[in-house]
Amino acid sequence: MTIDLVAVRVRRRVPTAVLMLAATILPVLCLLVWHPWNANMGDLRVYFAAARGVVDGQDIYTAHHNFPGMGLGFTYPPFAALVFAPLAVGLPFARVAITLASAVSLLVIGWTTAKALRWGPVAALVIAFAALAFEPVWSTFGLGQINLVLLALLMLDLVGPMPRRFRGVLVGVATGIKLTPGIFILFLLITRRFREAAVAAGTTAATMVLAYLVMPRATTDFWTKYVFDPDRPGPAHYISNQSLRGMIARLTQGSAVTVPLWLLMASIVGVAGLLLARRLHDRGQPFEAVVATAFTGLLVSPISWTGHWVWIVPGLAVMWSHRDALRSWRTAVSVLITGVFLTGIVWWLPFAHDQEFHYNAWQSVVANAYLISALVLMAGGRLAQPLNSEARMR
Repeated sequence: MTIDLVAVRVRRRVPTAVLMLAATILPVLCLLVWHPWNANMGDLRVYFAAARGVVDGQDIYTAHHNFPGMGLGFTYPPFAALVFAPLAVGLPFARVAITLASAVSLLVIGWTTAKALRWGPVAALVIAFAALAFEPVWSTFGLGQINLVLLALLMLDLVGPMPRRFRGVLVGVATGIKLTPGIFILFLLITRRFREAAVAAGTTAATMVLAYLVMPRATTDFWTKYVFDPDRPGPAHYISNQSLRGMIARLTQGSAVTVPLWLLMASIVGVAGLLLARRLHDRGQPFEAVVATAFTGLLVSPISWTGHWVWIVPGLAVMWSHRDALRSWRTAVSVLITGVFLTGIVWWLPFAHDQEFHYNAWQSVVANAYLISALVLMAGGRLAQPLNSEARMR
């Protein structure tokens, strides 16, 4: 007996009107669940402070001091503050806007994922709605983060219907907003898509120039000071940081060996992850290659909060698109990994106030469940589709 999660083809197509109605329900559902008009959304408040800094002509990296109780400042490149500038209208508007933007992004993510896996529009909607059950997604909504918007931009560019002459532009824009998507420029280079890599790099450079023209001092400060402060977003050992650096910081209690060990492991995992991505791409599995690159970026980044792991949505879709025997170990691993992100198991542990330094062996495994799951997905072959498999509906 085998598992085939690809829906069986139906003879009658679902009416377009029904699909459109279902799609419009998602943003409404998100508004009802997260009621952004009176939610806290701590990270969005940081975006809002930076947006006010742009509008009021203040330093975007110290503007948070004008808001009582806001302990963390803006950490993104100055171009991101320009993108967030419309949010300066007011916090209630900003909360509703980011919620709706994230909901629409989920629809884009579902559509591009289904398209990449050669599934139909019903599967796209199922992916978008099912994504709401996963901790990285509801964490993104709850904190008002931009993770889903960036994921949608990258999916549109890398696996979506972007015209060939514009491919790379959205990768560059995403990198200009938040540096970590820059790993996809390396991905484009190693897969010999040189034109797209050049467009992405050029677009990123354009965002830097634009930011400098509008905010020269903030741009200089970011590239000479703030970009070299990986602890500015918060302590690396905090339980939410599911990157290699977070794991090492927790295990070493933030000692002097943390950074050297992280640089060594990040170099090994980074090279191995990109080589895996190139191998998948060369085997005719470009979507799997994109997901492998994303996981590599999350693993090697200094900070990868649980909300940044929204890439698990397309990742799990890829994983479950493969046929396996029902009672195989691969299916058991798939169920376990799905459970990790459904439950947000890392939050079951005591955390904050340096409690992360005192985990026992089993707690340490749970504390690093997201990054361990990603490593298993990549090293265990759960992202790779066997060449002789017909698991996907052609």
